[in-house]
Amino acid sequence: MGKLPSMTWLRGIFANKRRKVEAAKPTFAEPFALDELRPLLRRRNEHIARAMCATTYLGEYYGILRVLCRVLGRYKMYVDPNDHGLSPHLMLDGYWEMSTTEAIAQLVEPGMIVGDVGANLGYFTMLMADLVGPEGKVFAFEPNPQMAFRAERSARLNGFSERVAVCQTVLYGENGRTVSFLMPSDEPKNAYARPYDGEELTGAVLLDACRLDSRPEWLDFDMLKIDAEGSEQSIWQGMSGLLARDRLRIIVMEVRLSRYDGDTAFLRDIMAHGFSMERIDDTAGIVATSLQVLQADWANEDVMLVFRR
Repeated sequence: MGKLPSMTWLRGIFANKRRKVEAAKPTFAEPFALDELRPLLRRRNEHIARAMCATTYLGEYYGILRVLCRVLGRYKMYVDPNDHGLSPHLMLDGYWEMSTTEAIAQLVEPGMIVGDVGANLGYFTMLMADLVGPEGKVFAFEPNPQMAFRAERSARLNGFSERVAVCQTVLYGENGRTVSFLMPSDEPKNAYARPYDGEELTGAVLLDACRLDSRPEWLDFDMLKIDAEGSEQSIWQGMSGLLARDRLRIIVMEVRLSRYDGDTAFLRDIMAHGFSMERIDDTAGIVATSLQVLQADWANEDVMLVFRR
């Protein structure tokens, strides 16, 4: 019978195997740089964001459940454990809508004044606050008080308090217009506002809306991101004073043509103010498009558009 291997020899074998396993594991000491957020590096960036994602339950604070997670490998964000739409992606993947994330990273520049209309938890708000730097400013518009609460505290936690203003305001085409604001508790990113016609919607609250050009501090936007679940046309109608300043250069807006009166008339009006129109493609990033293509292929679908002048 042969001699049994010594314990020292066995320990060496197992230690060597352990080192090989550890070496094979992906390790990321730092997140990717923001200028690396582009389609060609998407799979790598998504992999890093997932690897660096972490989630911690912090309990209840004045009736609001708090979960803290790390997104894009760099931002600490408060999310909603009751949310079945956006929060699970942030808690498990560490990012949301990577094609739009890449577009925002491409379009926002240091020193810009940016508006995030329909900010929700503030995912894009945090990214834009980082991109504009200490000389820039981000106004995050979010009527849902629980989402606004989380966005404001996420900004504070990431050191962005001086450059982020959270506005718990519903924007519409008329100052003082009463709107019904419906906030689905299980998917708050789908909250929407509709003109109040005397009939109360179940689960909705009545709010007084205001125009985007109704306050002096809102007139100097260089860029707007608008995702308002059907209110985009009315928000545009409340921007004439802002457009008259001729400073606004970029609008990133989610649209669905079938929602709007006059179909493409809304988009034609935007382009009549000197804006070109592009589309954020899920694969290729920002690509050329036209009203004809939108009508033919996207009339009943949500599509993220980029307007530039």
